[in-house]
Amino acid sequence: MIGSFLRSFTEVFWMREPNLTAIFSSEHLKLKKTKRYSLLFSVTLAAPVLAYLIGGVLIFLPFTLYWWEALFLFLLGGLLFLGDVKREKSAGDFQNIESTEIKKQIYFAKVALNFRTLFGASFILFGAIYLVTLLYGGLLQAESLRLIVVILALLVTSLWNIFFIYYLSNWLNASLVVVINSLLCLFIAPLVAQTKLWLLFPYTYHYKVVEALIGLKPNGVQSPDFLNVDWGMFGSSVGSALLSAVLFFWLLGRRSDVQNSKK
Repeated sequence: MIGSFLRSFTEVFWMREPNLTAIFSSEHLKLKKTKRYSLLFSVTLAAPVLAYLIGGVLIFLPFTLYWWEALFLFLLGGLLFLGDVKREKSAGDFQNIESTEIKKQIYFAKVALNFRTLFGASFILFGAIYLVTLLYGGLLQAESLRLIVVILALLVTSLWNIFFIYYLSNWLNASLVVVINSLLCLFIAPLVAQTKLWLLFPYTYHYKVVEALIGLKPNGVQSPDFLNVDWGMFGSSVGSALLSAVLFFWLLGRRSDVQNSKK
């Protein structure tokens, strides 16, 4: 199994023709003339807008982070995936993942580009929070740095999910994958995250990393001792999320190999 893991990584990064750079360029071309950026801004800004409308100024910061982790982060990732699936059906002269033997490398490029978009969304979210709080006194430097760490930790602990939805789409309709993925994150994950079984359910990892850093519990309530960081929970969440990302990357590669072998 270890040999299979290593082979999957070496096939992606040390392939000969076409190289990974060429694959990234081809995938990037598919993104031109799309509504990717309007989707990026609208979904990302929905979190602070909803938090402000429902919770007002007093709980704006934790409530924004709650809605981002509970719904909009995974929803945005799902919609980026859904848009990619639709582009594949009309790829035309570009590389099409259904007609090539380098599916594994193409999947990696797709995940990387979606992750890059989510990275941009993370800083849009930070900017929105910073501007709103600036109107009401602003954030202290320490609070700003902590907020950046929290948002980036959310991003890292959600990486596995991008690989997972591409893997799941081998059996389920893409739209159904997005719906199931979002519902699991919004309704099931917060319940499991409050039990001792949370480590077994990857959907809880981004909830737990936020709880570890700022005491924001999966039910949206902030703990009174939010200034104390739970490093054990933080390490467990990030480590488990990264291991899950590696696992689903490997499973996605294995699925690609199986499909290629049937041709």
